[in-house]
Amino acid sequence: MAEADRVEREPGSDRRTFLSGLLRGSLVLGILSALGGVAAYILPPERQAFNPGRLRLRVGRAADFAVGEGKQVLFAGEPVWVLRLPKGFVALSALCTHRGCIVDYDEERRVLECPCHGGLFDLHGNVIAGLPSRPLRHLRAEVVGGEVFLREEG
Repeated sequence: MAEADRVEREPGSDRRTFLSGLLRGSLVLGILSALGGVAAYILPPERQAFNPGRLRLRVGRAADFAVGEGKQVLFAGEPVWVLRLPKGFVALSALCTHRGCIVDYDEERRVLECPCHGGLFDLHGNVIAGLPSRPLRHLRAEVVGGEVFLREEG
């Protein structure tokens, strides 16, 4: 009787069952992937608008700057001079307003100088000589907890 209950299987039917299940599983995963792509297109994630006013960069400790000393840093892809003046810190774009050359800070003469065309700027970014017709762009330098931070003006 035990032999009568036994169902005879065709040779290789286990292999066919396995491959059939593998094929079905692959099809289900492919369909789910396609549906996920369609859903992501129809219902995109919420995007946050880029707000450069929220960009902030730590420059260093305020105590590490002597009066009249400057440090050049890169802020949002732009070189910036951070200068300590007797009344606090000032941050100015290091790009000359004439042709976009990078200005150097001369601590002895206390000026920002364009090496390309001889433009001179005072420590507040105002043009004092040369070809530039506009002052240097200002950024906000603020001291918070003894640290100097930069951020966009406004």
